Amino acid sequence: MEMNNGGKEILLSVISPVLNEEFFLPLYLEAVAAYADEILLLDGGSQDNSLEIIENFQRKKEPVLRYWRLPQTGLPYSTEWNEGFRRNFLLSKARGRWVLALDVDEFLSDNFSKVFREMIIKDEQSLLIGFSLLCFWGDIFTVRLNVRKDPHWEGVIYRLFRREAAAYDTRGNHCLLLINNQYPAYIEDKRELREIILYHYHYALGSRIKSNDNRRQDLNCLDGQQKPNFSYRPDNYLIKTSRYRGDHPTTIKKYLKGRLL
Repeated sequence: MEMNNGGKEILLSVISPVLNEEFFLPLYLEAVAAYADEILLLDGGSQDNSLEIIENFQRKKEPVLRYWRLPQTGLPYSTEWNEGFRRNFLLSKARGRWVLALDVDEFLSDNFSKVFREMIIKDEQSLLIGFSLLCFWGDIFTVRLNVRKDPHWEGVIYRLFRREAAAYDTRGNHCLLLINNQYPAYIEDKRELREIILYHYHYALGSRIKSNDNRRQDLNCLDGQQKPNFSYRPDNYLIKTSRYRGDHPTTIKKYLKGRLL
């Protein structure tokens, strides 16, 4: 059992790589600080105000924020970026009994802290926890739905796990989590907490695309410099969306107040 400097058990570590995230970082740190015992960030060579935001937050005492710098080279979202290595680096620094891998454009529903604390008291078996996934597409009123051959936009996403069981596969372009050297689909000791929602705002807030994001051929914007085209329809697969009338996490609602709502 590891303790922080105040003698409190480090129950939950939140980890994320960072690269040019000046828009999302203030919102993310505010949200995560409500439930994390420590926050661990690895900067990939940001050229915006990301480091200044991190260092300003780091001056606060709780929760503990630690960060490292390791500039990324090569083609974004390829094996040259060594994303698996970066996430494994953060795992090696984590001290929490549980680790939450939450990227800076992702936010959990407000019930996370309560449900998580209740779960760990009762559950000594689960190694991996999944949440409901909600991906916004173009704005906060539209969500993207998965379709055949494109299954990454809704359903259950596994991001919370026991630290000692976890590692990331370093072989892929967009690294996958391993639990005891197995992919989540093959893990029996896992749970789905569908009442907790993971909201992904990458394509709904801020620039809605980043200069380092070359994955989105379905936005007809390959270099990250043009404005993304959310009405574009690729020839080889379907993009399906739905109107969203649900809730948002408190941090996002505070940001949106007076802007869109």
